[in-house]
Amino acid sequence: MNQTVFWQKYPALLYGISLLVGTSSVLFWPFPWQWVWPFCMGLYLLFLRKVPPLCLLIAGMYYASFFSPTLESARVGYFSPAILKPHQTPFTKELMYQGVLTAQGQRVPCGIAYTLSEDHPKANCDYIVKGILKKRSAYDYLFKAKEWIPVENTWRLAEFRFQCKEALRHFLDTHLHRPRVASFLGSLLTGDVEDRALRFEFSKLGLQHILAISGFHFAILISFCTFFLNLFLSHRSKYLVLLCSVSLYFLFVGSVPAVQRSYLTVLFFTVGKLLNRPSTGLNLLGASLLIEVLLNPLVSANLGFQMSFLSCIGILLFRPLFLPVGQFLFPVHRNLTLISQNGYLLTSFLREAIALTLAVNAALLPLLLYHFHTFPLLSLLYNLFFPFLISLSLFLLLLSLLLYLLFPPLSLFFLTDFLTAQWLDLAAYPPLFLDYSIRCHSVPAWTIPIYLVFLFLAATRLESSELKS
Repeated sequence: MNQTVFWQKYPALLYGISLLVGTSSVLFWPFPWQWVWPFCMGLYLLFLRKVPPLCLLIAGMYYASFFSPTLESARVGYFSPAILKPHQTPFTKELMYQGVLTAQGQRVPCGIAYTLSEDHPKANCDYIVKGILKKRSAYDYLFKAKEWIPVENTWRLAEFRFQCKEALRHFLDTHLHRPRVASFLGSLLTGDVEDRALRFEFSKLGLQHILAISGFHFAILISFCTFFLNLFLSHRSKYLVLLCSVSLYFLFVGSVPAVQRSYLTVLFFTVGKLLNRPSTGLNLLGASLLIEVLLNPLVSANLGFQMSFLSCIGILLFRPLFLPVGQFLFPVHRNLTLISQNGYLLTSFLREAIALTLAVNAALLPLLLYHFHTFPLLSLLYNLFFPFLISLSLFLLLLSLLLYLLFPPLSLFFLTDFLTAQWLDLAAYPPLFLDYSIRCHSVPAWTIPIYLVFLFLAATRLESSELKS
């Protein structure tokens, strides 16, 4: 009964999970798990008497069979670039073309590395490429191109997007006096992290999610736009401008899985506001999940996709499980005096920060141990305050860019530069006495769904009891 009440409120999430289980089981799980997970999900849907999601689960298994390439090698292919970005190895700086390669009648996601130079093949059209195709892992291909032949009457956005990002990086290098700050803020805006040292420092603290474009960045953009649009526009006009702004930013960044999830969520939210249709976070997440898996079932193997959706699940669903921890550490007091009201605001912030941090890390813990075999305990501390500090830097940067367009002398680049440098020093020099990690040599993949199911059932039971009351 508890589960029925929950899914009556969040049907879109159930549809999204059903499709995800059906497609990912066929594509990525070995025997017998490729049948175990759909069977268990099917029994659960029968128990709930949810026939449409059950049909979607079965259809997803059949649909995924068309996306299982058997391509092992190729010498010639038709390459359609979708993203062009800088890529730094320990020895050289390269450009990485990411897109779809068609060879021997099959379409596979593929990357092509090219040594960085000004006369690189422009990613504004399709190419016939000749070289050697290497399969690095399932559904992960790398093509070593020796010859690029442009295909006439084709057009792609990747080159224009790359040039816009390079122009933004050059602008930040000019107006921010600290190269490290310019590189960091450029990475936050573009989603392309070139500084290997920066990536290492943030991964050591469990802050990788800040460097990747996600809902965190879209939320800051929406908050910034909403703050100023409320001063000039009506309710409907505000959401129209907001929708256009977010869409332009999505085109600028590119359609990588975590960005696509964030954009779809914002898109459904703003459209719902324009149509005066109520929406909930879990339903928006479920609708985004459903669309993204329909567009590309292979996306479920992407680490950014996995971390993005699990983080959102942690925030939206698991947070109530950990609220008692924050309330225990910072009890709620009544009959506050005027002086103690400021303390109440601070403790309220800490209670929410603790609950969110524990919820997100609880959702991501088995995934992080599976992929990276380590979980830094400092992430529990730094995630309490560091995202807020970075959001402040991003807000100041956007404000500086706006003021620069209106009247350059009023821009606040100097303040943005100074404060962000302090935040980066906090990340570069963490307290050594807290620098400990949970390490695990290997985590069986099958334990991750089981762990998440138990956490999910506990959270839905709590949510359903709250809905009944």
